[in-house]
Amino acid sequence: MASAVKYAIVLLSLAVAMHECGGISQKTRCVSNEPCFDLLLLEKSVWQVSKDVPAADSENILLKSQTFDKIRKRKDLHSCVLLKIIDFYVNVISYPWNNSSNHHISHGMNYHLELISVMNTLRSCVYKMSKICEMLYQKAAQQPNLEISEADMTPEEVAIHQLQKLNFASDRLNDMSIQERAMDELKSLHNYIPGRGFRKTNV
Repeated sequence: MASAVKYAIVLLSLAVAMHECGGISQKTRCVSNEPCFDLLLLEKSVWQVSKDVPAADSENILLKSQTFDKIRKRKDLHSCVLLKIIDFYVNVISYPWNNSSNHHISHGMNYHLELISVMNTLRSCVYKMSKICEMLYQKAAQQPNLEISEADMTPEEVAIHQLQKLNFASDRLNDMSIQERAMDELKSLHNYIPGRGFRKTNV
């Protein structure tokens, strides 16, 4: 009798598990939430665009990863900064085409358009905090550059510092050294995505 009860419990457990997995057998892994964005897709698209870009030696635009870590640990700061980084790179990637008298799309430019599409998909996976971001963007636009070392900055000061560097570079995209530096740093963009402001799944 006891063994029959145990057998019934096992069957019930399997039935519940299969129901929760949409009828998928337990031999198949049940994934409840689909990833919102595949970072490997970003890396692949970036490689197609920047594989022939030489290393640049001008001042960095994106902060070093160790400093950026202060931002990624805060959902509000990471999401706001990430949206600006995405906007910046969409402008960088499209700049040569937008500022050319010849708007013919070459084969090489197809990779640029594909990357812009990937960036727009990436943007949809960043948490939206419009009011908080607007306040942060205003601070970055109005405050003078900080005169303290990055190591001594608070997370909000680091975020403002990163936004100011993006603003500075955005205003000077006609400078070839800025374009080269941006394209060089594009290669490591995927390292800046993970963090609390990035939505890992679709729900």
